[in-house]
Amino acid sequence: MARLGELLVARGDCTAAQVAEALDAQVIYGGRLGTNLLELGAVDEEALAQALGDQHGCPALWGDIGADPRALALVKPELAGRVGLVPLRLEGRRLAVLAADPRDLSRIDELAFATGKDLRVVVVAESRLDELLRRHYGVHRPDRGVLATPRAAAERRQEEPAAAAAPDLMDEAGFAALYDQGAVTPPPAAAPPAPGDDFHGALVSTEQVLAALQLDARQGAARGGIPIRLTPPALEAPPLSFDEASRALAGVSDRDSIARIVLRCARSRCRRAVLLTVRGHRADGWEALGEGLTPQTAARVHVALDQPGVFQTVVESCSHFLGPLQKTEANVRFLRALGGGAPRNSFAMPILARGKVVNVLYADDGRGRVLDGSGVGELLILATRITQGYDVLLSRAR
Repeated sequence: MARLGELLVARGDCTAAQVAEALDAQVIYGGRLGTNLLELGAVDEEALAQALGDQHGCPALWGDIGADPRALALVKPELAGRVGLVPLRLEGRRLAVLAADPRDLSRIDELAFATGKDLRVVVVAESRLDELLRRHYGVHRPDRGVLATPRAAAERRQEEPAAAAAPDLMDEAGFAALYDQGAVTPPPAAAPPAPGDDFHGALVSTEQVLAALQLDARQGAARGGIPIRLTPPALEAPPLSFDEASRALAGVSDRDSIARIVLRCARSRCRRAVLLTVRGHRADGWEALGEGLTPQTAARVHVALDQPGVFQTVVESCSHFLGPLQKTEANVRFLRALGGGAPRNSFAMPILARGKVVNVLYADDGRGRVLDGSGVGELLILATRITQGYDVLLSRAR
């Protein structure tokens, strides 16, 4: 199969230099190559969709796509979010579905089994698929920053909270009220893993989420629906020492490996840690690990870097922070996204790739607790190892 970048260059839709830039962005920010080309403005959605159709040998669509309500009704939101497919048209037993990767047969087979239909795949850009999942099913996948249509841009503006017209520093009463709002008590620690358990790839424990899904599956089966096959999640991966993390980074294989390593190392020094991705004037949650954090925690984190706060300070100064958080609206919103409640102090450090800040690691010991800063030095050294890991991945991408 021809590579997407090569197809786009051969068609004259973009240059080889733009593809190389998008490959670098893909290493750092994730997502598909086409998504990164869209973000860079190197191609438009129509050109990308047509190239994807040529690459996979199947029909392609772009623009404001209208889906058949009868087809949409065949798939529940939970299933649509899990398989990452959107039904398009229903004709008898034949169901046309939109996919970003027609080669992912396991997801296509799962949807075919659940609907009992004969599926026909139509390829679309990843960003378009994400917009349709939000529109029709309320499914929010990891935000890649592409505003593919005016509709998507308007939806995102409605989703983002309005900026408060408050001073940088609030009075003590207002600060306390905002920090305490929504505060939660961390759940008890998970039972220690049994010897031989496989923890690789798991960042957080999702036992409560699993219990809720199992209840929903049982209720669905009682109503005559198709039971959902659920696999118990792995327990939280064990913390890593500095030496273990350093060795793991030396053989890093992808960006998700970097996230797992840095969070597990931070977890050996704190109760909770969040890794954010920096793009432009915004920092978005990537992964989270620790007490009271769930797989959805990172997805709730969106920080505007043009507003005063710890993340603006770390990114603009390209230096770490250790101390009490300043009483700014950006900091308040961040802590509320984590579940509420202010720690006595916090740590944050920048992670660089190609000379610019691409991630920020945030760590604290939870509401009302003091983080021991004795391990900060090793985390700062680890940041340089992560930069070296990015350099290896960027070299491989070329």
